Amino acid sequence: MTGKRSLILFSGGVDSSTLLARELKEGFDVVPVHIDYGQRGAQMERRKCEAQASTYGLTLETLDASALGTGFRQRAKKDRDVPFPHRNLVILAIALSYAHERHCTRICLSINHDDTEDHPASTAAFIESFRVMAATLDKRFEIATPLIALRKDAVVLLGASLGVDFSNTYSCLLGGDKHCGSCAQCGARKRAFSQAAIAEPEGWYEG
Repeated sequence: MTGKRSLILFSGGVDSSTLLARELKEGFDVVPVHIDYGQRGAQMERRKCEAQASTYGLTLETLDASALGTGFRQRAKKDRDVPFPHRNLVILAIALSYAHERHCTRICLSINHDDTEDHPASTAAFIESFRVMAATLDKRFEIATPLIALRKDAVVLLGASLGVDFSNTYSCLLGGDKHCGSCAQCGARKRAFSQAAIAEPEGWYEG
């Protein structure tokens, strides 16, 4: 064991499930945390998070910020896949407070390289800025992004090598029992598995 407690922001998707397996292999004392911020897939995410955590004998910890996302949605001029802009900023701030409460000095995000090209709040510059801010509160805090150099297909290959059960993960933005196959997250997942030459289960997507 490293002696460090690692809080993982856990969504039950391909990236965060791979990150969980990696952190455990590296010997961290892991605290998996799922945050419901009003996203459509929150219930399905939590179900998969619980299943993944129990595989390793861990208990999933949950934080309910769903009212925040609901409030944003009610005031939005158009429907969004994600309830509010710059969610990583909000989620990281919540995680920083919770990490302090749970005596974790390492906060882990499952950002991959593709994310850094698509979302401003996932870039290396943003993460570094948040690291600097966190250090002003407590110099022990580490904001870790172990997957940030990997494309999503490489994350899939890493997860497979670590024994991640991808049939027990959830990626869809719409929150249905079955992946829609057409939202941005489903598209990214499909491409990654195709590029990694790893087949998903028959009938995994709608249609």
